[in-house]
Amino acid sequence: MSRYFRMLPLVVVLFAACSSPSPVDEIVSSNLAARGGKEQIQALQSIRQTGTATASGGRVARVVREIKQPGLFRLEFSSQGTKSVFANDGKTGWQVAPLQGQFEPKVMTPETDAAAGVDQRDIEGPLFNWREKGHVVELIGREMLPGGEAFKLKVTLEDGAVRYDFVDVTSHLIVRSDITRLVQGQPVVLENTFSDFREVDGLVFPFLVETQTKGRPQVLRITIEKIELNPDLDDARFQFPQ
Repeated sequence: MSRYFRMLPLVVVLFAACSSPSPVDEIVSSNLAARGGKEQIQALQSIRQTGTATASGGRVARVVREIKQPGLFRLEFSSQGTKSVFANDGKTGWQVAPLQGQFEPKVMTPETDAAAGVDQRDIEGPLFNWREKGHVVELIGREMLPGGEAFKLKVTLEDGAVRYDFVDVTSHLIVRSDITRLVQGQPVVLENTFSDFREVDGLVFPFLVETQTKGRPQVLRITIEKIELNPDLDDARFQFPQ
């Protein structure tokens, strides 16, 4: 009997190891807390962000981004008297892109749908309940960014896409996210940098987003002017026009 009691310290250590949160869980928990907390994030049912996009060369567009549970997405770019729309109703993506010569709404295949990414249609963000959503999150290490050191997380989404989120070690907010997107049907790696964080009704959002195609000098700067939480968004806004 005594040999079993001698094993108790080992059993205690094993149970403690099993119950201890992993580094990934700690980083994700700190990020969710920095954003406003799980309850606040989970209460978010819809969002509308309005701002101005300025491209290299001085071209300016009005931008409206809307997301609604579960997985509805709409992005509008208004420029030079035209409006481009990239939308997904949770199942089907469609777009209108006058600057690309497409003046009528067109249903897009998953391979060419700019709004198909499950992460950009996820109002909570892919780190929230990532296991339940079928994602895989791994800690790659730390990386020094212009604004300071950040944890580098590899996020493999349930649809197979891979993104890298950089969580600042001090603020615990995501300050950069790299992901492959389809641009005019071609896969490109976009480096998105987030800054000018502000609180809106208890949740924290970046009010400046800078997007750059990897390996290219051009930068698209999106300055957010207004964020509305839980606005009344009709499902028809996200559905293919009949």
